[in-house]
Amino acid sequence: MHKILLIFMVFLQFFSVFANESDKKNEKKGAKWEFVSEKNGLKLYERDHEGSEIKEVKAVVTYQGTIQEAVDVMFDRLKHPEIFKYISYSDVLKKNDKCDWSYNRISAPVASDRDYYVKSCRVDNKDGSVSITWVPFDDPKYPVTDKYVRVTVNQGFYKFTQVEPDKIRVDYYIYNDPGGSLPVFVKNIASRQAVPDTLWTLHKEIMKRRAASKK
Repeated sequence: MHKILLIFMVFLQFFSVFANESDKKNEKKGAKWEFVSEKNGLKLYERDHEGSEIKEVKAVVTYQGTIQEAVDVMFDRLKHPEIFKYISYSDVLKKNDKCDWSYNRISAPVASDRDYYVKSCRVDNKDGSVSITWVPFDDPKYPVTDKYVRVTVNQGFYKFTQVEPDKIRVDYYIYNDPGGSLPVFVKNIASRQAVPDTLWTLHKEIMKRRAASKK
């Protein structure tokens, strides 16, 4: 179980897609969010995903920070191997003022290594909040090999809302399959456990950078 959790902790730190469309689609199909837990102000929910036994997961938490600080961490792609423990390699293939296209590898103890391509984009919402959405893509630079399990199913988003001058609300959504032959129930348990760790890691990095800037 520990090695599965490590895999999820890494993927949940980065993956998301245009989830408003996913939300609307699933709501029309009758899928409802179910409350899972609350700890330290972080609320966790899950729901069924059409055509899959893997659950969608979302979380909501409010903590110290600004939208720009959070966005800066998420787009500092080449630093992710330093920030997130099991990211072993990141390469930015292309970047513009709103999006980047990256290739990443993870290496968790006693688990098969994974790799993935992801396109991440900043979306400035009308209400002043900022979302970071992401989708998988493909590129010939890093072909599929037996050395890594290629992850192709992942979607979700971060939505950052400034609720006070130095406090942000983070809405997070994820639907991800790390691949391999892991039992579905194990994937669902690991996902629920890893989401809170992901959001607190982001907060820790925001505070770390803020402290460093004052030295």
